[in-house]
Amino acid sequence: MGAPQGLWVLCLPWLCLRLLPGAAFNLDAASSLLKDGDKGSLFGVAVALHRQLSPEPAGWLLVGAPQALALPGQGANRTGGLFACPLTPELSDCWRVPIDEGVDLQRESKENQWLGVSVKSQGAGGKIVTCAHLYEARHRVQQPLETRDVIGRCFVLSQDLRVRDELDGGEWKFCQGRPQGHDRFGSCQQGLAAAFSPDQHYILFGAPGTYNWKGTLRVELLNQSSLDLLRYDDGPYEAGGEKDQDPSLIPVPANSYLGLVFVTNIDSSDPDQLVYKTPEPGERVPGVAGDVAQNSYLGFSVDSGAGLTRRRELSFVTGAPRANHTGAVVILRRDSANRLVPEAVLPGPQLSSAFGHALAVLDLNSDGWMDLVVGAPHFFERKEEIGGAVYVYINPGGHWDLATPLRLNGTCGSMFGIALSTAGDLNHDGFEDLAVGAPFDGAGKVYIYHGSSLGIVVKPAQVLDGEGVGVTAFGYSLSGGLDVDGNLYPDLLVGSLSDSVVLYRARPVVHVSRNVSLLPPNIDLEQSNCQHQEGVCVDVQACFSYTASPASYSPRLVLEYVFDADTERRRLGHPPRISFLGRQPSDPEHQFSDTLELPGQRARACTTATFQLQDNIRDKLRPIAVTLAYGIQGTEDTRQRRGAALPPLSPVLSPQQPSSHRTEVHFLKQGCGDDKVCQSNLQLHFQFCARLGDAEFLPLPRGDDGTAIFSMSDQKDVALEIHVTNLPSDPAEPQRDGDDAHEALLTVTFPPELPYSALRPYDGRAPWDKPVLCLANQNGSQVECELGNPLKRGAQVRFFLILSTLGITLQTTDLAVELALSTISEQPGLEPVLARARVVIELPLSVTGVAVPPRLFFGGVVRGESAMRRESQVGSAVRFEVTLVLLPPHFERWE
Repeated sequence: MGAPQGLWVLCLPWLCLRLLPGAAFNLDAASSLLKDGDKGSLFGVAVALHRQLSPEPAGWLLVGAPQALALPGQGANRTGGLFACPLTPELSDCWRVPIDEGVDLQRESKENQWLGVSVKSQGAGGKIVTCAHLYEARHRVQQPLETRDVIGRCFVLSQDLRVRDELDGGEWKFCQGRPQGHDRFGSCQQGLAAAFSPDQHYILFGAPGTYNWKGTLRVELLNQSSLDLLRYDDGPYEAGGEKDQDPSLIPVPANSYLGLVFVTNIDSSDPDQLVYKTPEPGERVPGVAGDVAQNSYLGFSVDSGAGLTRRRELSFVTGAPRANHTGAVVILRRDSANRLVPEAVLPGPQLSSAFGHALAVLDLNSDGWMDLVVGAPHFFERKEEIGGAVYVYINPGGHWDLATPLRLNGTCGSMFGIALSTAGDLNHDGFEDLAVGAPFDGAGKVYIYHGSSLGIVVKPAQVLDGEGVGVTAFGYSLSGGLDVDGNLYPDLLVGSLSDSVVLYRARPVVHVSRNVSLLPPNIDLEQSNCQHQEGVCVDVQACFSYTASPASYSPRLVLEYVFDADTERRRLGHPPRISFLGRQPSDPEHQFSDTLELPGQRARACTTATFQLQDNIRDKLRPIAVTLAYGIQGTEDTRQRRGAALPPLSPVLSPQQPSSHRTEVHFLKQGCGDDKVCQSNLQLHFQFCARLGDAEFLPLPRGDDGTAIFSMSDQKDVALEIHVTNLPSDPAEPQRDGDDAHEALLTVTFPPELPYSALRPYDGRAPWDKPVLCLANQNGSQVECELGNPLKRGAQVRFFLILSTLGITLQTTDLAVELALSTISEQPGLEPVLARARVVIELPLSVTGVAVPPRLFFGGVVRGESAMRRESQVGSAVRFEVTLVLLPPHFERWE
């Protein structure tokens, strides 16, 4: 968020930082928490925020490190593990959660099992799941027919990070004991993706290696208590059937990485539970969407939500990043025949774009229908330099065939969209927000997008950069939407491929109300009102209060504020017309800065500053604008939270309201009519004159077209008579115009041949004529004449501008002088005009001539011209003498 482009505000450095365009919003990058794991452990491939409520409240950062070294009793080199990090500033205080500590080498292998490849939390007081998708089940060890099946497995933990088998189920391996081989369950890879349903009753496991990599998505009932067991007793649900285990029932072909859908009750030992399965390939089911094409990897990502296809009805969503080699997303529901029916298939846009690699289900526009966001990290467009894309589907009331996605683009090679997470309602505006990871955009970036009533806001509200925290491949994994520090705002955990994770805590958002008043509301230049000195003073009072969400959030806030006056004039290079009294030594005269304490939410506090007008100001018409800019200096949270390891964060101003306020104080405009709007009627009359003496002028004659004719003789100067009036255009309606003309100015621009020389008053000036002051530039090519400030109603000015003719040459034929009237009073149509004169050269000459000889006599035979053969036959020669006299006497002789 930032100041609008073109807004020019002088402010204190701290305030300028708050007004910079694109400044971060309320995820606090300055106080982020960095946690490091062992090098090479892939600490941060998966992350989850978790909040423990009992036995002691605590916030945890859960981090998967699938290449962590094995524990002593695991009989392996690298097994991976789950780590828990407390909310402390310490860099390396994460500890390994004690799960999966033993091994039976005759039945299993934990080498490179990738424990921690996925980590999810149900939220505050909820359970945790973490998986090892490459866990191996061994059979006939050290025998010729030894087999190893990569079935994968997961662990479900209680909120206090302990495994209690009697309630949580502990170790989950639904592929164990099933038929072996990669065409069945021998490469199950359970847990590559895992999730909890939003109603907290189901757990989802993706197993993309089942059925020759068709895949499986298993959904099991996850009861929280024995009471839940009485209310919820359905499932398990599995694509292909939990009992049938029929790959033909899965709506994708081999190598699809679908993820079988299996919903079960973890507290029930009854093998004959209800099974929701996809229909037979040849069976037609009304409303069922078509199958996903070959090599789909369906189940690579999983999620769920209530309100995807019908309000309040739970649906399952799974990604197929290789469907038709472009990717697809499938939305599934349970039907009355206990089958999982694909209701909608959203196809990917581009070959090898990995559409469906990541998913997020959230309500961006808060309409009660869950929207869908799909990552396509391999999307590529060379011309546009796009590398990675995210498709945002706003739910069209459950009719997904009508959905048109909005595409968000990443930079080339950034893998934008490889990680997605709901960020919760970061700014408490009532709309869920979205986080998108781009781990190879420089050092890695995470883009925060806000929701709104119209859907997603395409301009990122904030961009988190791994470079700022010294982390590379930043943004590979994300977890948001949960408040772990207890300030009631959701936080965001960012993982990486560089063995580091970063927690960004959300700062509370406050809405500041302000009111600015000026006393007196209008400036009377003739009334001195300063308390301790002569002059005209104005008091500026600002009152503040704030609100925030929730209502219980009510810390003491300290506002830093700046009053700044005459900003627009100073931008144009003019000096300020005021000076603040009692300002700090570091403040310029046009500013006043200080702090103000707000004791709590909705508590009102006021401050007052006084400025004095400078002496002899020229601009008495334009109002004096005063801008108030403010920001939060800090906060002192009065709430005492037991065991708080981190200091509370300062709140941030809501970007929905400006952090500045502009008001104006006007001058009392006498002579501007009842509406207090000065509407002048300046009229300009001019004529060229010959200068006969120092103060004697005679209008130049005019030609047939009305143009003045300047006859160049021995005259060195010419004058331009100026006559400006400010009279009503219609005497019958004098109130319409003719008001005082403030800062009335005449700007005259002269040609090089006719520079400005001097100013002469008009001798016949009437008593009401105003004296004029004209200032010329260095070479006399332009002059500005102040006609009056103001030039009052009914006033007129008349004067002569003396112009030098020394620059006129024989080549000069005409002269053009530009005259431009201006005033800051209202008068539309004031355009520059040209005063033109034609130049003629007149010389006082006397011409006389004589013939020598004075007389000639002719005789003899008359011959025609054709009969003459010699020059002598023409006759006697005659010489003419011409005398040219220039007055004063001068002559040239021509022959």
